[in-house]
Amino acid sequence: MRVKSEEAKTSLSKVVEAFGHAATSTSSIVHLLGFAKSAAVNAIQAAEDERYTVAEDGTVSYATEVIAWLAGGEGKSLEVAKAALDQGQRQHEAAIKSALQAAGDAAASAGEAIIKVFADVPIPPNAELENILNSYQVNKDQQGMTTWPSDDFMKWINRVKPGEDIEVKEVTVSEAAMLNKLSAWEQYRVYQISEEASSRAEQLFPSADDKYQDNHADAFRHAYWNAMLTEEFGEDWTKEYTTKHEGREDNRSTREAMDLYNNELGRRIATENPGGSMTQKIIDAFNNGDGVLIDKDGNLARPKDVRFSEAADSKMVNDAPVFPGSLIPNNKP
Repeated sequence: MRVKSEEAKTSLSKVVEAFGHAATSTSSIVHLLGFAKSAAVNAIQAAEDERYTVAEDGTVSYATEVIAWLAGGEGKSLEVAKAALDQGQRQHEAAIKSALQAAGDAAASAGEAIIKVFADVPIPPNAELENILNSYQVNKDQQGMTTWPSDDFMKWINRVKPGEDIEVKEVTVSEAAMLNKLSAWEQYRVYQISEEASSRAEQLFPSADDKYQDNHADAFRHAYWNAMLTEEFGEDWTKEYTTKHEGREDNRSTREAMDLYNNELGRRIATENPGGSMTQKIIDAFNNGDGVLIDKDGNLARPKDVRFSEAADSKMVNDAPVFPGSLIPNNKP
């Protein structure tokens, strides 16, 4: 097995080689694009010089007063002037659209050429996961923490569902504010979905020692939680609510990146598969290399690459640093 340093050297050498090929390719690409641009610009200029108007899609038209201008300038009848303008309109439009198509084809060819040059360059080891670690971070809620449910919601529960045991949880102030703006029934649905996500995760990924954090169960729980919330409350509301949920002061960098990424995965699965089986779609995504969890070394990893027994030691994760991140959204969807 090659060590990471050897893989990195291989990646670097292929990057250098690709840039060498790119120098030759880009020279011809620049010439091709320049020629296509000049042809399009010249075709448009020719039409405008004859008082035609050119739209962004290459459609050519002329104003009614141009007919009188042409008739008066060349001593023609209005009918003859209009016929001449119509003919010129068709010719200019054909030339311009042909030039624009050629420019578009040239740009597409340029993109394909660049992709081809770098096609064999491997992604550096763990670069994708490192990018997730650094990108999927959110700033802490400046208002701090509070508890939920509210007294008003608990009074409603006791009246409508007597005997229902709802655990009071510590949440961010912003998270609680979004919940408290919902109707009592909607708050109850958010609670039910959260409980269902936890229950289903534990059923699918049972743990002999009741560890359900940072591992496959945790990854599934977050994805399923977001998928079900998206189906019921929409993607925008779900994204803002679950992002505010991560704005805890004690949220460690690896855990926060894991949760935010799996949250996004769940929302994406729900929007792409309305009414489908969220459970199976999420498991399929994990098996196909999507989703993230934390491995026994405290690093982000793909669920398919980590055995159930080799997931994170949560104590190690608790010692990870806290990273600054993007601002907590406050769009109030």
